[in-house]
Amino acid sequence: MEVDSTLSRFSLLLTASLLLAACTSKPVKQEASASWLNRQAAVADIDHWQLNARIGLRSEGRSGSATLIWNEQPGQRNLRLLGPVGGGLILLKQDETGVTLQDSKGKTWHAVDPAELIHRVTGWQIPVSGLRWWLLGITEPGSKADYTLDDSERLATVVQDGWKVTLAKYSLYGKYELPASVTVESQASKDEDGYIRAKLIVKEWKFEGKGEK
Repeated sequence: MEVDSTLSRFSLLLTASLLLAACTSKPVKQEASASWLNRQAAVADIDHWQLNARIGLRSEGRSGSATLIWNEQPGQRNLRLLGPVGGGLILLKQDETGVTLQDSKGKTWHAVDPAELIHRVTGWQIPVSGLRWWLLGITEPGSKADYTLDDSERLATVVQDGWKVTLAKYSLYGKYELPASVTVESQASKDEDGYIRAKLIVKEWKFEGKGEK
């Protein structure tokens, strides 16, 4: 009788321990910290800037590079790609009326979406809308994102709109700490036709407006 009672108590304790272990090992979603929320709010307000960077592109059986000069301001966006990727020069302009792209020979194309137009003319996919925010070290507003932060609570990786993004080498530009290296990869595997990888190395930031000089 006493042996049966002891075994019964042992069985109950073992079951409780296993249940507790299962509960504690289940990942718990953490709330966004005040530091991360403040960082997002600070840089999301930057709406007038110029970026100079080097961009390298690679896909299945193809690669290229170019200098990227990106001017962003409210209601207007200008991108210049200088180098083999653009056949010498590509100028993209976007405003409320749509997107215009002009190549080195002066030929002009029109569209609504900048990424679609760049892809149509050059064959390269560059996620312009998301990149505008990832370059600032934050996720694109209004779009679902799975992300991780580094030990300093800066954006380290993000999966958003079909792209995997890695941000590294944060540096101080003016009063903002921003990634100097941003790599974006399509979610297709490397041996698939739709795979593309773009890596941007930031050379210079210039900020204007809202007290920035």
